[in-house]
Amino acid sequence: MSLNESIEAGVSKKLVLFDQDQPRFAVRGILAGAYLALGTAFAGVAGQVTENLAPGTGSIVFAALFGLGLFSIVILGAELATGSMMFFCYGAATKQHSWGKGVWMVFLTTIYNLIGVVIIGAALGMSAKFADMDPTHLLSTISIGKVEKPIDGMLVEGMVANFVVNMAIIGGILAKEVVSKFFVIVPIIAIFVGLSTEHVIANFCVMVIALFSSDPIPAAMTVGSISINWVVVWIGNFIGGGLLMGGVYAWLNKGPKEYRD
Repeated sequence: MSLNESIEAGVSKKLVLFDQDQPRFAVRGILAGAYLALGTAFAGVAGQVTENLAPGTGSIVFAALFGLGLFSIVILGAELATGSMMFFCYGAATKQHSWGKGVWMVFLTTIYNLIGVVIIGAALGMSAKFADMDPTHLLSTISIGKVEKPIDGMLVEGMVANFVVNMAIIGGILAKEVVSKFFVIVPIIAIFVGLSTEHVIANFCVMVIALFSSDPIPAAMTVGSISINWVVVWIGNFIGGGLLMGGVYAWLNKGPKEYRD
């Protein structure tokens, strides 16, 4: 099956589930948030260990391992909002559905993802691994750095991050075997994480874990600063992963059939 056929089939599947069985669509969204939060937590724990042993290495280890969460989402069939941005922009551009419906579906998926993240964040807040977390922990410092960025930086970095995420998702579609998907997705995801760019669901994960586990909660993490980050980054993600990947690939695949993916 070609990339064009795979994405169209994926959009159709999502539309059917969204229209006919909203509870199951919601659960797939919640699972995506849970999977990514678990992957983020594991990468954070491993990064903190290496940071203690060799200062400066924690962020590298975190970036290298973060992609395990997205890999889990892809192979287990969960619904990630930032991937849906690509699918639904593609579907809107090819007239499988309206732009308004596409944006609404992405918005609801974002809420479902956040619910999954909160569930895992609350559970981890009671776990031994995060019992001694404070504002100096790797996940706390990452969270602080995100909320302290200027708004224009958040927007542009949000575009870059989800552009890269959907490079990984498209690569994962083209890779047919599970092992191949692993070696496509995990290294590509390390690009956006290693560059410290902004991905709204990833930000949910690091910030929610910090809110539930850090004692005290970092002073920079206020309701206002977190809300601004999430809204601005969501918009940047939609532009970068939705319009610049989904929209552009839809346009590319309207060209001569010899050049269609």
